[in-house]
Amino acid sequence: MDGALRSLEEAPSPFLDPKAREALCAAAVKGAESIGYTNVGTMEFIVDEHGQYYFLEMNTRIQVEHPVTEEISGVDLVEWQLKIAANVPIDRDEIPATPSGHAIECRVYAEDPRTFMPSPGKIDTLIAPEEARLEFAVTQGDQVTPFYDPMIGKMITHGASRAEAIEKMQQALQHCTVSGIKNNLPLLASIMDDSAFQAGNYNTKFVETLLKG
Repeated sequence: MDGALRSLEEAPSPFLDPKAREALCAAAVKGAESIGYTNVGTMEFIVDEHGQYYFLEMNTRIQVEHPVTEEISGVDLVEWQLKIAANVPIDRDEIPATPSGHAIECRVYAEDPRTFMPSPGKIDTLIAPEEARLEFAVTQGDQVTPFYDPMIGKMITHGASRAEAIEKMQQALQHCTVSGIKNNLPLLASIMDDSAFQAGNYNTKFVETLLKG
């Protein structure tokens, strides 16, 4: 699974070539096997400008970005997680040899899009788009409290190419409305419209540079 930024995930990564991706996957498998881990989990790495990768951490659970992997693999990871826990056999042949197209996930947060401070309150309006796979934890009229993570939902698009996935997400963001609380929809739209992002040319300083611009 390839991730980018705090509020956005995509797969496959536009930065990794097939050789680098194969090496990362092999390292992840080796790490899981070395500790005898047998369920769904996530190995996280960071890659420098030279393509050298470094291990960050392993999360022994399914994570918020799992839909992008599901979209390009056609595998229901939640179902697999439950089957493995119940000692029910899974069909590894379901995993394709190569990814199918490209997927992008945008996380919608109840927060100030510039300071990233949480913005609790009542959601007066919530209009979800038809152009994306939706995973929202709230509905119109719900109260967002300050006691939990400020993410209120996710939107996921899939396309035959990265450009198509981006275009679908741009349309989804245009047709998504959240009012009553501050939210990061404007930031997500800015990211999708940014030429550097569209070219796959971004790093851990991307959002900081975007906000300064």
